[in-house]
Amino acid sequence: MPTGIGIGITAGVDDSTPRGSAPVYSNLYSMEFDGVSEYLQASSTPLLGTLGTGDWSVSFWMRPSNMAVGVNQRLWSFGAGGTVQTQMYLPSGGTNIQFSGPWSDGYLYTFLDNTWYHVVYAVRRSGGTSFVSYYIDGANPNAATKTYAPAFDTTGNTYIGRNSGSYNYQGFIDEFSIWNIQLSQANANTLYNGGSPSDLSTIGISGLQHWWRMGDPTGTASYPTIVDAAGGGISMAMNNMADTNITTTVP
Repeated sequence: MPTGIGIGITAGVDDSTPRGSAPVYSNLYSMEFDGVSEYLQASSTPLLGTLGTGDWSVSFWMRPSNMAVGVNQRLWSFGAGGTVQTQMYLPSGGTNIQFSGPWSDGYLYTFLDNTWYHVVYAVRRSGGTSFVSYYIDGANPNAATKTYAPAFDTTGNTYIGRNSGSYNYQGFIDEFSIWNIQLSQANANTLYNGGSPSDLSTIGISGLQHWWRMGDPTGTASYPTIVDAAGGGISMAMNNMADTNITTTVP
């Protein structure tokens, strides 16, 4: 709401926001990770797809800081570990992004340091087959068909910025969301929104399950807990971090 700067000039201030209305959506904050010890963790794992068996998608913004570090950097991970731990990572070198879990799925794409990217990984499951797609910045689709036998690990924890043991990510992550539908390329392009994050609660796409906004709307007041803005009940704890990890470097 405007302050009283204009008082005495126009006999009042302009307040065009109706009283009692919801605040205007904005994306002011992201989370920075040091690649050494900093990460987010929740003590439960999301069910990927309705009842853990249906279609699902993950959407997030990332801005890597050190693709030449020479080690794999885990962006996120669900589960206690082993082959059914669900995770996504950037292999060393910056020319690939990789999903691993009940199946493996890599996508050759050149990522640059200090550049924001919007990433969607979308999955449609039928029996023992998954029809999967990556979308980078709302386009650049990469579709594949994967066969899997084991189920996803629904025990253990949720991590952003590393997996259950190590391989920390160096860079920024913002607006991380999980959906119980297979997002289409049109959906991915809507989420990308020309390079500017949107309000996922009003964007007209159903199936939003979890949404970690990385500091919005309260900034450093969010420390040390990043709430689930979708109401999905999985809050993330900031580990080995300070309120300064909530930054104003945003897409």
